[in-house]
Amino acid sequence: MKSRIYLFLVILFASVSVMGQTLEEEIGFMYVKAEYLYETGRYEEAINEYNALIARDPKYKEALIHRGYSKYAMGAYKGAKADALQSIEYNGITASSAALLGRAFGAEGDMLAAINSLTAAIALDNQKADYFEWRGSFYEEERQLSKACEDYQSAAALGSNQASIKVSNICGGRVPKPGNVTPPVINKPTTTTQPTTDVNDGEVLTDNNQGNTSTTDQGQMNPNNNTDGTVEHPNEVVVEDNVPSDDNTVNTIEIDGDLTIDIYGQELGLRRIIEVPSIIILTDKSGDVTVDFCVNKKGEVVSTEFNAGMSTIASKSLVSLALRKAKEFEFAPGKYDSQCGTMIFHMKSM
Repeated sequence: MKSRIYLFLVILFASVSVMGQTLEEEIGFMYVKAEYLYETGRYEEAINEYNALIARDPKYKEALIHRGYSKYAMGAYKGAKADALQSIEYNGITASSAALLGRAFGAEGDMLAAINSLTAAIALDNQKADYFEWRGSFYEEERQLSKACEDYQSAAALGSNQASIKVSNICGGRVPKPGNVTPPVINKPTTTTQPTTDVNDGEVLTDNNQGNTSTTDQGQMNPNNNTDGTVEHPNEVVVEDNVPSDDNTVNTIEIDGDLTIDIYGQELGLRRIIEVPSIIILTDKSGDVTVDFCVNKKGEVVSTEFNAGMSTIASKSLVSLALRKAKEFEFAPGKYDSQCGTMIFHMKSM
């Protein structure tokens, strides 16, 4: 009798172990798939995969943060903010969650909260060029050009090509050589958050996002010291010549009678296009979907984001299509490491 009980327990524990391992492997596979979609700019599909994964394990790696950035790329700023807050609820404040929160605040026009959140992110990790570049853009928006240029200098020192362009065009044209920025001595910020409500699986665009999300005290998001995270760096300052100008020549591409595309910004309107993707858009609305995008030296489109402020259409399906098709454009090899501009899809109703 005892031997039978022992055998039963062995089988039971083995089954539980196998089931646990299988579940972990399944979640791992879901994450890899979601990350691939996220990295390739297929944000709507990525959000769907992250939704399924987060329903099983909301703490899994960077799932909440990357779902938030996917929502941000599609203009779902409230949803991005909700994911940042949910990540803080589960994992505490991290540099990535504070940065995502800052970008969402900035997109909604709350520049003070955006700057405070990015300051917290920089205090936790001041080796990320993006954090300085994003905060610099918020300072620039607020016309605090001195602080903006300090951040652009720091971002350029950490290797940001776009920050180098900003330094060249609005900060006197002097760019620090890339290198590490010396970390400041700081105290980690502390904060508490109220639990957020669940994010709906179908949520993508701003108008359809949940309206009530808990917020953090912005004073708490700001580190308990008097520095904004920007530090002086001893790197040699040089004049940077290999950056595009603010040339906004427009290249207009007529796809068909119902769709034309304008491309401009940082000389991209002058750059030859060697591959225009096949695009078929059927819509009952006339208007614009605008995408901000960046192209590398090889001519590949490496990033795309929905620009809600310059768009008159915010349909989930059309935004997703525009983001995906923008990523499929191929430009001729160029002389600049990076060029970022704007792509406007002008659509006519059927």
